[in-house]
Amino acid sequence: MLNGCNPVVALPLLLALAGCSSSARLPSQLKRVPGVKDSAASASASEPARPADSGGRGATNRFLGKASDKDLHDLPLVSVPVVSDTFAIPHASDDWISLEGWSQTNHFGPAQRLQSATNLSCELRTPGGVISVTSGSHVAHLDRISFWLGYAPHVADGQLLVRTLDVEKNFMPLANRADFATDTNRVAVIDPGHGGENTGARSVADNHFEKEFTLDWALRLEPLLASNGWNVVLTRTTDVDTSLSNRVTLADEVNADLFVSLHFNSGARQDQAGIETYCLTPTGMPSTLTRDYEDDVSRVFPNNAFDEENLQYAVRLHRAVLEGTGGSDRGVRRARFMVVLRGQNRPAVLVEGGYLSNLREAQSIADPEYRQKLAEAVAKALLFTNVATEHTLTNTTNQAP
Repeated sequence: MLNGCNPVVALPLLLALAGCSSSARLPSQLKRVPGVKDSAASASASEPARPADSGGRGATNRFLGKASDKDLHDLPLVSVPVVSDTFAIPHASDDWISLEGWSQTNHFGPAQRLQSATNLSCELRTPGGVISVTSGSHVAHLDRISFWLGYAPHVADGQLLVRTLDVEKNFMPLANRADFATDTNRVAVIDPGHGGENTGARSVADNHFEKEFTLDWALRLEPLLASNGWNVVLTRTTDVDTSLSNRVTLADEVNADLFVSLHFNSGARQDQAGIETYCLTPTGMPSTLTRDYEDDVSRVFPNNAFDEENLQYAVRLHRAVLEGTGGSDRGVRRARFMVVLRGQNRPAVLVEGGYLSNLREAQSIADPEYRQKLAEAVAKALLFTNVATEHTLTNTTNQAP
């Protein structure tokens, strides 16, 4: 499923230049967090029910279903990005290393430094794009696309230090320009969130529910992906309440290559707006979003086997949705409580296409043209062959709610 990739620098040369043992260099050989628990068999409804969101969702848990066996709600698509352990990690005496040292070890060239009165920022030019990091900030950037780190970098002895786990799980996958499989015999599971009694958020613009908009988005997306050679499976095609566990099971049954769950956001503050994209939090790393659930960093879930691919897909999808809609960038984020992601045996991503609690964005989401833009953006992100044409990307006839 994974294509090979061309190494930027031969490993022996990297080891020699870094002057360190191989045990400190490759992600597969990094020290793991002690006491890690294997939760592969427990990715179901083990969490307590969450209180109702303040954004008007009611008592339904939008990610965990109805707090019983409704546990998983994400599905896969078919092309898998390449994971590379080409890039080395220089020797570090603890869990923090110099970002500039890592850049030099991998021959990215000198980092560009920008010192302000309170912070130090560094830009690295990598094969995958320009990575920008700032001391004291959990938000980093790849070519100006935001993604969240597990740990905020800090400065010591004039060097910008980053956590080795962030290097392994964030910087390395993004520094490598991923190759995506181009065969057309791939399976994509698209998951329109919610359904039936599980309505999701209510729009402040027209009182329609999230479940209606996600289904319309998915139905618009299906023919676009099919025209690009994907075998597309939807977790639901009508207004039914499909359990989260059944959504994950479906992805297993069709041997899906990728799972993409479609949602719209809601928040307590009506000024909250923008696009968010989620993938599973790597083991050992704190989550960006917890929603009051215990965030046990030692837990290992089935989907953690795809940490690098998850991030590569998430950034690709996030970038496309931002460009296609003009929405504000709230970043690629990590969460551990979303069982539809953590139970997947394939790359899995959840996309939030805007805030139904924000009047301006709710009005956009109510517009069929906006949802068409969302569908075209996701299709563009997953456009890995030349099968699709401009006509197929703009000619769909689904009826809006």
